[in-house]
Amino acid sequence: MRSARATLAAALFTLWCAPAAAQAPGDRPVHRVEVSVGALWVAGGELGAGTAVLRANQVPQAPFTLFSVDTRVTSSPGFDGRIGFWLTRSLVVEGGFVYAQPAIRTRVSGDVEGAEAIDLEENLDQYFIDASASLLLDRLALWAFVPFVQAGGGYLRQLHEGRTLVESGQVYHVGGGVRRWLRVRDRGFIHALGVRVDGRAYVLRNGFSIADGPRSHGAISGALFVTF
Repeated sequence: MRSARATLAAALFTLWCAPAAAQAPGDRPVHRVEVSVGALWVAGGELGAGTAVLRANQVPQAPFTLFSVDTRVTSSPGFDGRIGFWLTRSLVVEGGFVYAQPAIRTRVSGDVEGAEAIDLEENLDQYFIDASASLLLDRLALWAFVPFVQAGGGYLRQLHEGRTLVESGQVYHVGGGVRRWLRVRDRGFIHALGVRVDGRAYVLRNGFSIADGPRSHGAISGALFVTF
């Protein structure tokens, strides 16, 4: 295990120290595998509000409100890992894994007995497992930074604190970003090394929510990619 890590570290160092290659589309990999590992920040959002009511036996009477709740999910850092395959020199298909641990905060107020408002909080283990496609926009490249657009969708899984309850659903995203190749070479196990920054708009369906309908969250990530 240590030998494999040392070999990989030596290969990355050699690639880093090698002369920089031209970043023309013709120099890019094709039919190669790429691994991207980085960190991201997922924005929070509202999960909905509601009231607990006591309904009367007689239909004409209005329901009696016991208390109100307002729930939101907080922003949180997370992990962003991707494995891609270059179909062409401008089109990449990727499988992604995103993990974050946001908190769910619920404010309970308006108690019928006059109790003070209280805040309740629990953590979620949240996973996105998705597939997407990225298209590079070479004509818009500037200072060796190549922009791209992307879209995809996949599976949403949320585990409540203590892992006593599991919620599942679907996740979709659109967005884009920029790539920059740091080193490219024609031979060897490692073909290229670079960095990327992604901005995505996520839409979550089902999973944990008070209100019906999809919820949207923004996210930004930065990662190092290696092409083999």
